[in-house]
Amino acid sequence: MAGLNEIINRIPQSSFEKVSDDLVKLLLGSANADKVPEGLAKGILLSWECDELTKPSGLRTLLEASMIAEKDKTVALLQGLGIQV
Repeated sequence: MAGLNEIINRIPQSSFEKVSDDLVKLLLGSANADKVPEGLAKGILLSWECDELTKPSGLRTLLEASMIAEKDKTVALLQGLGIQV
């Protein structure tokens, strides 16, 4: 599996908003959200407050959290969008 930065680089910029929205929905609906470390959750909130969830840094934070909470669903989501993981 590719590293987080490599995965982010494979996401077309035109898909940033869709990927961000899908990862947020995945995290909000996850029964495993409690597995996401507090610092990472705060990073997501900070990215949201700064309107950066659709930028590479925000996507990386969302991707890191979703890989912790729902790795299989995250991989399936990305692959469903044509992003090689």
